[in-house]
Amino acid sequence: MAISSPRPRSALRFRRPRRWLLATAAVAVALIAVLLGSALAPRGLFGGGHGSFGVRDLAGRIESADALGTRLRHVYDSSVSAKVYGSQISQVEDQGFNASGAMTSDLAPLPASEFRAPVAQYLRYAAGWLARAGRQVGTLTAILRSGNRAAAQARWKVAWSDYLHLGAVYGLFGNLDQEIDGNPGGLPGGAASPQFSGFHRLELGLWSGRPLGSLEHWSSLLARDIRRLQRVLPRTRIDPLDYATRAHEILEDAQRDLMSGVDVPWSGQGPLGTAAGIAATDEVIKTLVPLLSGRDNTLAEVQDELLLVAQAYDRVRREHDGAWPSLSQLSMSQRELLDGSLTGALNALQLVPGTLGTVPIPVIPSIPRRR
Repeated sequence: MAISSPRPRSALRFRRPRRWLLATAAVAVALIAVLLGSALAPRGLFGGGHGSFGVRDLAGRIESADALGTRLRHVYDSSVSAKVYGSQISQVEDQGFNASGAMTSDLAPLPASEFRAPVAQYLRYAAGWLARAGRQVGTLTAILRSGNRAAAQARWKVAWSDYLHLGAVYGLFGNLDQEIDGNPGGLPGGAASPQFSGFHRLELGLWSGRPLGSLEHWSSLLARDIRRLQRVLPRTRIDPLDYATRAHEILEDAQRDLMSGVDVPWSGQGPLGTAAGIAATDEVIKTLVPLLSGRDNTLAEVQDELLLVAQAYDRVRREHDGAWPSLSQLSMSQRELLDGSLTGALNALQLVPGTLGTVPIPVIPSIPRRR
């Protein structure tokens, strides 16, 4: 049996001083904590004074949100309101809206002249689709004379879709736009008004069983109005801010007026019209690529969402054997798919106006020193 040898005396001498140092440090820390606690504790906690401190006592004394004096009213050493100045600072740091409701951005403003090329490119695109719409309306007039309602309805869809591809030039032609694609809501007498004309006058007649012969007059008027618009379109001017905003508003209007059925009460062709709006929006973004590139991540987000919404609408069309379904023909899952993808595209497109701002953010004034 082996007997262990006693520990070397050197080891014993090492451990004793170490324990003594640890104990001494612990006592010192405890004393410091007590001293700090006494210094920081509210008056009266250790018997020195007559005050008391507690949630119950404090709650009874608070009369306003600023009772403890912790809210800053003004920027230090200045008469400038801290609330106003803080709001101005946050607008520069984060994209948002200023006090006037205008969108702000921390990006450098673009010169208005930068929009000339995109607008000119879009007007050429729109002119091509307007010419196509005019040809389709001419064919529609001939079909109406033949008495084939199904063929007339099919041709109306093509002509109306071609016209909606103009997209970003809506509302720029005054009464002419109303005569071509207006609804009867604001007219005296509604749909019975003689001022109600254009695509939707034909829609009413084609889907409500009106005699086709009675629609020839309206189709001829529509062809005339499109020819008038072809002369006006090349001279159209679009403000840079309006053009950037229309990238979002085309589909916003489609969601509100087409997918709800408000603008197509007789044919229900909301998906067809919205698909044309998607194509028009995509064209607007293509013209703006040189301006959007390198300005935040807006371009990538918009392109991704436009691809997703286009794929969703194409999928629903394929599920209906390649024909655009009316709103009433959509299943619940199809409606959810279209609404969800359209909302996603709109969320991305709302970034475009702020990304392409042409007006610099107001310079925040320096803080005047008090005298």
